[in-house]
Amino acid sequence: MLGYPPDSHLLRDLQLSFDHVDDGPSRAWMPIVPEICGDDGTVRIGALTTLVDVVGGGLAARAAHPNWIATADLTVHLFAPARAGRVEALARTVRAGRTTVVLEVDLRDDERDVGVATMSFSALPRRDSNPDIAVAMQPGPTTMADAASRIAAPLCDLAGIEIVDAAAGVVELPVLDWAKNSMGALQGGVVGLVVEMATEAAARAATGRSLAVTDIQCSYLAFGKVGPLRTRTDVLACDDGHVVTRVELIDDGAESRRMTVARAVATESLR
Repeated sequence: MLGYPPDSHLLRDLQLSFDHVDDGPSRAWMPIVPEICGDDGTVRIGALTTLVDVVGGGLAARAAHPNWIATADLTVHLFAPARAGRVEALARTVRAGRTTVVLEVDLRDDERDVGVATMSFSALPRRDSNPDIAVAMQPGPTTMADAASRIAAPLCDLAGIEIVDAAAGVVELPVLDWAKNSMGALQGGVVGLVVEMATEAAARAATGRSLAVTDIQCSYLAFGKVGPLRTRTDVLACDDGHVVTRVELIDDGAESRRMTVARAVATESLR
């Protein structure tokens, strides 16, 4: 996708900033605003999966250069709430092989460590439409935001996520240009947001309590390019303060192709 990201896009509106070091780790920051938080006032794990996917994707693409990459797996575990100032993601390469790149990412807000993430990427032949990472990731501080960039509504609303059946954990969304990756599919971090919303809805319906999602593991099977996209959610375990789900994300417009399989955990809000 030439000129990626476009002027109106998730990655600009989140006001992400970056600092890359040659042959070293990458850092990214995202300001904490109410629109990326849940009803407990802390940052949604789906916003954090987006931050992790972007900084990790940039570092993995640099490690795989001149090839391009696609996210294969993403896992985020939160052990404290992110609520102060901005979230920092520190990404480092664990392995950079011919076909696979593996990363670890530490997450913290302005006060403390809040979570950890791991990611694996598949190396793919570069397309002419893919950004040249050697140009896009020059060392030093950069940002995707411009003067007009801001999250003007709740993140899930801007992504077009609609809860169709809360008890069954069914949510739907279109594939909007605002949330596409450079290959024209739903951005991998936004997939985490969809899994979060499906799990949150099912967990709250099952328990009658305001549980929040603290753990997500996504395995990416195919791109979601057509839409509408729809979740299928199974509650695997449930007690008063702890729910485990299995979520599938289906591209209904592409012959119901299964694009993601995920597991998530919802618990009482972190403190």
